[in-house]
Amino acid sequence: MSSEGAIFDLDYRRYEGERTGRSKIRWAMVRDGVRKVLGLRRRARRKVLPWGLIILAVLPAVAIVGFRVFTEGLGADELLEDLIPGHADYFQLTFQLTFLFIALSAPELLIPDRVSNVLTVYASRPLTLADYLVARVGALMLVVFAFTLLPQVIIYLGGAILSGQFVDHVTGNLDLLWKIPSGSVAVFATQAGIAFIISAFARRRGLAAGIYIGFTIISAGVAVALAENVNRWFAVINLQAHAIVLIGKIFNEPEISQDTALVEQHISPWVSLLVVIAIATAAAGLLYRRYRRLM
Repeated sequence: MSSEGAIFDLDYRRYEGERTGRSKIRWAMVRDGVRKVLGLRRRARRKVLPWGLIILAVLPAVAIVGFRVFTEGLGADELLEDLIPGHADYFQLTFQLTFLFIALSAPELLIPDRVSNVLTVYASRPLTLADYLVARVGALMLVVFAFTLLPQVIIYLGGAILSGQFVDHVTGNLDLLWKIPSGSVAVFATQAGIAFIISAFARRRGLAAGIYIGFTIISAGVAVALAENVNRWFAVINLQAHAIVLIGKIFNEPEISQDTALVEQHISPWVSLLVVIAIATAAAGLLYRRYRRLM
């Protein structure tokens, strides 16, 4: 065994790069959350479900524009106008796809960090608990907004181009510039709260998604049964119906929500708004209390 030693000059230097603050850290976490949700920089199998759902959400919009081009060429565009889904109808058409997307994405954002015990690493940085939660929720919100807004924009611009009077079409439908984002907010706020609450306590992503999907389906059936046989106010338990009711109210097309238990029981859309606000508030409080013990 040699008694000789070796000295290595590691050339230690002080960090001289840019020192970023909390805002840059928050945005970095938002970008990381978006990559997780979309499966970017991950194995191909992680990309199949999110991108498959996105494609399924966008394809009908492309088909609608193509159908309008075809019918216009035949001179039958006015006769078939009622068969072409509008913006409110499209929200209803893609509603279940958005539901599945949120069910799969919310667990992906919260559970791996908690199970892998990396929350303490985040806590060692100039990052508060509120920063972490806002970044994770914000990442899903950005992706869901893109998920719901992209097909709506395709329909909107397609209609403007096919009208032959692009500027007049846009100026004549300026109300859609706030109605479409408001519809996206209604869809996200109605569904994401419960998904995040379940993900904050579950330890497996598949289990969390399954619990959320099962809870949503069962609660809808229970709401209808209790509203018809016990008291009409049990209809508010059907959380998914609130989004459809709010979209119908936003676009002034109440007929899209006629089949919901809320409308059948003559419950005002304002009640749906209050329920959505209550769910979002409760979810924020529960998430903060849960993660305050972990970070």
